[in-house]
Amino acid sequence: MPNPSGINQYAEKKSPSDDVLQAALLRYQKQDQRREDQLVSLKKEFGYDIGLTSWKKLVKRLKIPTVRTQKLPLTTVAQAVVDEVEKDPIQARGPDFIKDQLRLKMILAPRDLIREIMLDKFPDGFDNRFPGKKGKHVTRVPLHALGPYHEVSSDGHEEIAPSALRMGGVGFSIYGFKDKFLDSLLFLKIYLDVRSRGAGGHIFLDFVQETGYIPIQLTTDKGSEVGWLYTFMSTLREIYAADINIDLYPFHVLIKSIHNTVIEGFWRQLKEKLGLNLKDFLLRGKVEHLFNAHDPWHEPLFYWIFAPLIQWNHHRVCHQHEKILPSGHVLVHALEFPELFGALDCRIAIPQEAIDDLRQQLTEEEGSKKDYQTWPGLTLDFNVYATDVYSRIGEPELTLASGWDVFVEMAREIAVDSP
Repeated sequence: MPNPSGINQYAEKKSPSDDVLQAALLRYQKQDQRREDQLVSLKKEFGYDIGLTSWKKLVKRLKIPTVRTQKLPLTTVAQAVVDEVEKDPIQARGPDFIKDQLRLKMILAPRDLIREIMLDKFPDGFDNRFPGKKGKHVTRVPLHALGPYHEVSSDGHEEIAPSALRMGGVGFSIYGFKDKFLDSLLFLKIYLDVRSRGAGGHIFLDFVQETGYIPIQLTTDKGSEVGWLYTFMSTLREIYAADINIDLYPFHVLIKSIHNTVIEGFWRQLKEKLGLNLKDFLLRGKVEHLFNAHDPWHEPLFYWIFAPLIQWNHHRVCHQHEKILPSGHVLVHALEFPELFGALDCRIAIPQEAIDDLRQQLTEEEGSKKDYQTWPGLTLDFNVYATDVYSRIGEPELTLASGWDVFVEMAREIAVDSP
C-alpha cells in the first residue's frame, strides 16, 4: 500500500549535528577505537544508535580520515616519523610508540610503513631494542583484577630528581597512579617532593580531585610518603563505600617495592622509553656548563623553561596473550565500557567537598599544597618578568631539544638587565 508520508513503524533517529559528530569521530580516531567500539561510543555519548553500514556512510560523508583513506604523501609520513624518532636520542621507542604519537597528530600511517621508514633511517635503533640486549627479567604471573579501579598502585620515581642529576639542586620527582586492570596510568605528574608525609598527602588528593574517584584498593610500598594515603583511603572508603567488605577487599595494601609490580613495571618502561631521554636532555646544562647553580636567576629560569616541557603521553601497552587484562585497548574505552571486557566498574566517586575538607586538615597539620608544590624561585613576579624576556628574544619554539638554547638566550638577556 502506498505510504505518501514516508513514515513507517520505526521511530525517527535523532542525529547530533554534523559538527558534533565530526568532532567525536575524530576524537575516536585519535583514541584508536575500532569501528565496533566507535558505534558503542556514539550510542553511549549521544544516544545515536546506528549500524556499521551507516557508520561507513557517515565517515565518508564527514571526511573522517582512516589509515586506508588518508593517503598522505610518503615524504610527509617519513618526515613525521623522523621528527618523532629524533626526540629519542637512545632510540628506545619502537614502531608502535611512534605510530601512537603520529595518531595523536592525525597522521594515520600503517605500522609496517613506519617500521620500514625506521629501518631505513634509524637501523641501529632496532638492534638497541632487541630483547637479547635487555637485562634479566623477573618472572611475573598474570595479573587479576575485577575491573577499573579495583586496584590502583602508586609510587614515586626519582630518575630526574636533584639527587640523580646532581646539578646544583634542581630537578624533578615524578609520582604516578596506575590501574591494574587497565594496565594504564590514571595520573602522572612532576613534583618537587614526593617522599615526605605532607607531600604524599597532597599528591593523593590531587589524584582524587583530577579523576573524581578512589579505587577499592590502593597498593603502595612502605615509603615515608604513604602515611596520609593510608589515612585518607580508610576515611573515604568508610564513608563512600561502606558496603564493601573490608576483610575481603582491603582499602590499602603495603608491600615491598619490588613486589609492587603494577607500578614498578611502569617505572622500568619509563626509564627505557622516556626517563633516560629526559635525563640526557636536562644534563646537557651540566655537561656543557650552561647552568650555574651560583647564579640566583638560573634556578627559577630552569623551572620556568623545563617544568612545562616535562610532559607525559599515555600510549597503548603491547598486547600480551598471558595477561588477563584488556591489554592493547584504549584506556578511555576500557574505563568507560568495562562490561565489554567482562569487568565491573569499581570506581568510588568522591565529592569535591570531601576533598576540600581533607585538604584543609592536611594543610593545618603538615602545611599547604603550595608549600610542597611551588618550584624554587618561581614567583608570580618572576613569571611576569620571564615572560617579558621570552617575548623580547622573539618567543622561539620551546621543546626539550631547544630548551637549553632558549635558556642561554634568556639568561644572557637577564644578565644585561641585572645591575
